[in-house]
Amino acid sequence: MATSSAMSTSNDKIKYTISVTQNSQNITNNTSNVTVKVRFYRTNTGYTTYGTGTVYCKINGTQYSASVTSSQKITNSGIVLFTKTLDITHNSDGSKTLTCSAWIDHQQVTSNEQSYSQTLTTITRKSTLTVCNGTLGVAQTLSITRNSSSFTHTISYTCGSASGTIASKTTGTSVSFTPP
Repeated sequence: MATSSAMSTSNDKIKYTISVTQNSQNITNNTSNVTVKVRFYRTNTGYTTYGTGTVYCKINGTQYSASVTSSQKITNSGIVLFTKTLDITHNSDGSKTLTCSAWIDHQQVTSNEQSYSQTLTTITRKSTLTVCNGTLGVAQTLSITRNSSSFTHTISYTCGSASGTIASKTTGTSVSFTPP
């Protein structure tokens, strides 16, 4: 879990943080499942803040909200007033920086929208092909390291004006090839 630094509110004794937990990744769909939480706390002890209101959280450009009831009290130990778990689509190269922002509109405390960004673990989008130096007319083995069992691979060669397809949409991890 990664957590932002303390964010300010209209009450200098009440702060909040945004945390992002990356739960899992789906290589096939190029997504990460994440949980975003907004936690409020008092910086001093012996005081309690309660009332009704709404916590807003914008995740990857989409706004969500959670109602706050008078039974949800902000103390020195802290309380999570917003939680959302969802799938986040990565960029085409597998990278993703997730930006979240949050603010509160409450009977006792308010805040401006403040943001936090967290870089998610990159999802590898391509496999690795290992080829040894070969000899024309002699069979050799091409090794494929797949990053997902759902990946298929088309392997081709080009040498001067000669070209061809070695394998088309194979799911194998090795292919035999005799350079013509």
